[in-house]
Amino acid sequence: MFYKSAAVLVFFAASVFFSSCATTSLPAPQEKSESRKQAQSLVTGEDKTPPSPAPASAAPGAVPAASSDEAAVPSGLSPNETQYLDGYLKRLKYMMVLKEGTVLDEFQTKSVITKGNEYLLRQGFDVVSYDQLLKNMEDQRSAFEAEVGQSMTLTQYIAQKLGADVYVELDVLPRAWSEGGRHYGEAAFTANMFDPSTAELLASVPYKSDRSFSNTSDQDALLNALVAGTAQFMPRIARDSTAVIRNRYANGIRYQVIVQKTPDARVVSVFRRNLRSRVREIQSGSSAADQTLMDVYLFGPLSDLEDACYAAFEKTPGMENAYTVYTRGKSITFNSGN
Repeated sequence: MFYKSAAVLVFFAASVFFSSCATTSLPAPQEKSESRKQAQSLVTGEDKTPPSPAPASAAPGAVPAASSDEAAVPSGLSPNETQYLDGYLKRLKYMMVLKEGTVLDEFQTKSVITKGNEYLLRQGFDVVSYDQLLKNMEDQRSAFEAEVGQSMTLTQYIAQKLGADVYVELDVLPRAWSEGGRHYGEAAFTANMFDPSTAELLASVPYKSDRSFSNTSDQDALLNALVAGTAQFMPRIARDSTAVIRNRYANGIRYQVIVQKTPDARVVSVFRRNLRSRVREIQSGSSAADQTLMDVYLFGPLSDLEDACYAAFEKTPGMENAYTVYTRGKSITFNSGN
């Protein structure tokens, strides 16, 4: 009898123990309800309280934050405008020159510029070759003096004529020496990047090459330092100039429109209003009876701007007979027809 009672008590205690464990391990109804509410709020957005942040990889469709090396994408652009800007930046045209007074001989100069152009071409950019630059410097000198005089440098003028988006002016301080029967060379560079339209400085990149060694001569060592140094800083030139131009062209590629013979300011104002509806932005420049200047921004080639100007001329009384005089780089000059 005693053993039967003890067995009953053990069975009863075990039942209570397992019941308690089961009750403890199962989630409470309130907790399950709150979890469902949180899941529903994520889908419907009804709950104003944001959930705890999850890792980026755990959030489907989340857009990762841009790294510090990436240029910000301009806002407010249509897909077509964004596509045009991206394509434009991938095929920028560069013109590399040495700053006047730089003490490099002809072969060293050509080697530096050729090495820089080689890197740019591999990245898909367009370049003005060294031979093309020399030819234009010679051929265009008299036209430059007659056309613009002292209003710009010959380098800027050539960059405009050849349609360069950036011209890079290299200032180089070379150093070569021999010591203990060994030959060494090194160079300090400063690369200044300019906008050919305005000659405005876009960015500047300083760089000092590693010391180069040669068994032959100090000039061979110096040439090695010049070429290797150029290869090292060219990625910074491409990266920095592209980032600056992306920001500058966030509202369109900048062009200059010049209209000659504009004695009536009211007619010019009407033309500007007619043109504004066909481009992204217009900024008025200097204005006089002989000519009026304005900066025009749009996402498209110069031919698109020329078409837009003719459409605006046709709707402007007094300018119906306007015609193109010449184009140079990102600048187009018209005669009002008066």
